[in-house]
Amino acid sequence: MSLIGAPVIRTDAVAKVRGESIYGVDYVVPGMLHGCLLRSPVPAGMITRLDTSAAAVMPGVHAVCTSADQPDTRAGWVLCEQRMFATGRVRYEGEPVAVVVADSFEQAAAAVAAIDLEIDEAPGVDLASAMAEDPETPLVHPEWKSYQPAAGPEMDHPRRRNVAAEMTSEPDGVEALFAEAALVVEDQLVSDRQYQAYIEPKSAVALFAEGRYTVHTAVQYPFNVRDRVAQFLGVRSSDVRVIGHTIGGAFGGKLDAALEPIAAFMAQQTGRPVRLVNNRTEDLLTCPSRENAVVRIRTALDAEGNMIARELLCDMDNGAYSAESIWLASIPLHLAKGVYQVGPTRVVSRLHYTNTAPTGAFRGVAGTYLYAAVERHMDSIADALGVDRRNYRLDHLLVDGDTLLNGQVLDD
Repeated sequence: MSLIGAPVIRTDAVAKVRGESIYGVDYVVPGMLHGCLLRSPVPAGMITRLDTSAAAVMPGVHAVCTSADQPDTRAGWVLCEQRMFATGRVRYEGEPVAVVVADSFEQAAAAVAAIDLEIDEAPGVDLASAMAEDPETPLVHPEWKSYQPAAGPEMDHPRRRNVAAEMTSEPDGVEALFAEAALVVEDQLVSDRQYQAYIEPKSAVALFAEGRYTVHTAVQYPFNVRDRVAQFLGVRSSDVRVIGHTIGGAFGGKLDAALEPIAAFMAQQTGRPVRLVNNRTEDLLTCPSRENAVVRIRTALDAEGNMIARELLCDMDNGAYSAESIWLASIPLHLAKGVYQVGPTRVVSRLHYTNTAPTGAFRGVAGTYLYAAVERHMDSIADALGVDRRNYRLDHLLVDGDTLLNGQVLDD
């Protein structure tokens, strides 16, 4: 039996059309408690006062937890640098500082409002100040040297101060080719952050029983969430089960854990199922949106207009903590030439810590603005040469036998 040419019904189509699908945000458990987070109202500063005593005795409240209660662990997809709650220092607006769980969300929210939080606000680091690498610029992570890679030392990319990762391609002879070029064309592209704008906000329902955690959530990568929950709680991955529900949109924004570790921790603390749900404001503040970036590109041309060398510098905003963004820092090394015949190409890609929410994947990870930069640069080259933009592209397309930046030789 062949399925080629035959109609195939999606396995989830009927349930969705009938309204029977259980999305993560719809999942409930009898007897569950409801959580509400106290988030940092400022992007940078030191916590000077955090008094939860009034919140702890409010009606319906079962538990209030802060950094004083969390396991002594750091977690991360690539680099272990993040704690469950802000500890001493806040690094972005929206960072969790405390959580309250109560019989109802309204009771939890009222208790959060009763927490006495004082922060000595400090100047924040943005991408522009991080790019300058001025020794006087504050460090987002003063303890950055102590952070350990999650997957072993072979995955620890070069880091320094506010540079969370740096990846480079340094072929020989680039500067010499620029020195002898008949023409050098330069461009810069600045790309802002982009929110995935999925319909369903992030949520989690967690249960704890007999030493094991069960987390119900709507995510793209359940095993990743499992590992992150285990890291934060200091338990084995085999002690955590993640059950993925129908997702109301994600587009890269639900690859890693968000509320799940806190929900699991509070389920263990209270002995009851715990539910956490972001409202839209929280999601906008804290979602790992596509990173903002600055792309600087210059190309050396010979007298015939051939692209004999190129340099591309890409500075990407990591936000306050790293997730998959460290992987994304490698994308410029693949795309700097676009689909064109270009000589030796130097690429420097830097991922910078800033006092903003962590960034992450969005469809076409980093490629959208990098291709925009390369293609706009091709327009600039054609204009500088006084030739047709389309024809210039066609004349310099990659062909069989050409080599990509990663060493792959094209043969088809």
